[in-house]
Amino acid sequence: MLYLCKLITDRSGMKGIRIFECRGLDSLVVIPEEIKGQPVIELAPYIFSAQEDYEPEDRSDAFWWGEGEPEELSIVNGNALTELKLPRTLKKVGAYGFYNCENLRSLELYSTTMDWGAGVFTGCFGVEAIRIYVDETQKSCMKELLMELRQSLVVSYVGKGQAMLIFSDFFEEAVENTPARILVTNTHGCGKQYRNAFVRTQFQFHEYDSLFPYVKVQEPKSLVCRLALGRLMFPYELESAYQNQYEEYVKAHNVEAASQAMERGAQEEVRWLLEHIPFSKEELEQVISLAVNGPGGSLVSELMDQKRKQGSVKRRRFQL
Repeated sequence: MLYLCKLITDRSGMKGIRIFECRGLDSLVVIPEEIKGQPVIELAPYIFSAQEDYEPEDRSDAFWWGEGEPEELSIVNGNALTELKLPRTLKKVGAYGFYNCENLRSLELYSTTMDWGAGVFTGCFGVEAIRIYVDETQKSCMKELLMELRQSLVVSYVGKGQAMLIFSDFFEEAVENTPARILVTNTHGCGKQYRNAFVRTQFQFHEYDSLFPYVKVQEPKSLVCRLALGRLMFPYELESAYQNQYEEYVKAHNVEAASQAMERGAQEEVRWLLEHIPFSKEELEQVISLAVNGPGGSLVSELMDQKRKQGSVKRRRFQL
């Protein structure tokens, strides 16, 4: 990967590197923590946007750093970008930084990147997975990030512990109340409630878990199963009362949870279910049938072993 960058001094007086452009042959971009011994602290506005009708920043004194020659490599922007990893040192992302990156699927970042420019995620409807490293002693950008991305998201939270969090999508609809001459905003989906599980900028796990009764009735079972399973597999800050509610739901929908995990290729989720959640003989047969006829073929032998274990009954010994 090749980066066009320059040494700057930001408003706080900190010296570091601003990156204007990335070139390479891959759709995955990893922004380095430092270049020439200086921390990477900023991404320029429109850095990954394919828009050409904007006024670029002053690039005097900019230089290329990395492997390859600029003429031999393609600019990674727009639909060419599918995965992005941002460094711990990053402080600012410029306005419209990912404008219309429709194929961007996953994002990895640190919660201490606090300065996000206007419209930075405009048109990023394809983002489905975020991995965020959270410093729980400092202000966090997590809430701002979630509010910008309103689609369904799988968030891997890495702080003092690790959690897998599911945020459903939501949209707001303005409806005119003509007699009163006012607009009433209606919110559809549980996503906004879940995105408000914060005190200031700190995520509140108990608030998130307390919303489960609402998501059960408002969202599809596929999302609810994944949400419950995620909290059980990574039970960071999970209180026993909420753990019980998740367990009850997964036990009642164990076949569906296993089927969905196989469809996603999440074999570890299936193995966790087999180890921690009870399956009857009939339920195991359903899962085996789904595995044989679907994407879970590699798990068939493990499922058959589980079925054999259930069927093994010790013979009674009669003694006179």
